[in-house]
Amino acid sequence: MERSDAELVAAACQGDVDSFRQLYERHYRLAVGIARSRLRDLHLAEDAAQEAFALACRQLATLRDGRRFAEWLGTICRRTASKAAKAKTIHAPLIEVTASPRPDSSDGGPTNVLVALEKLSDASREVVVLHYFSGFSHEQIAQSLGVSAAAVHGRLQRARRDLAKELGTSEE
Repeated sequence: MERSDAELVAAACQGDVDSFRQLYERHYRLAVGIARSRLRDLHLAEDAAQEAFALACRQLATLRDGRRFAEWLGTICRRTASKAAKAKTIHAPLIEVTASPRPDSSDGGPTNVLVALEKLSDASREVVVLHYFSGFSHEQIAQSLGVSAAAVHGRLQRARRDLAKELGTSEE
């Protein structure tokens, strides 16, 4: 039987290293996804996620409600990634494009989608990256953001609409 985040947090606060390892394994991909939406670079995102977990480990006793670990970690990760983004001068693409169309093409190809993603707000880009690039469900994203799954669904709909407008296509 899988222990809840709250149980793992309580055990980790009592010095159970294995409990923190389980929290790490459970939430690492999510932390990387959050950082990647801000940093646009997988390797930098992995570094930021590691740093966020290190901070979380040191500050775990300050978390009042262990059930909100994912949301709390997400906040730490966003702050860590934002600091790293400010220190970074070159923005890499969100995803690697192996066969990109001509730079001036207007066919909605990978390059144009990446440009459109860059124009989204941080919050919209975050849900798009977490859902479409990292494969998280609405419920998982909602838990990390501290909102309802319906709110995540709404954010994704708005982001898709904004992307479609930016690409000059109609949302289907």
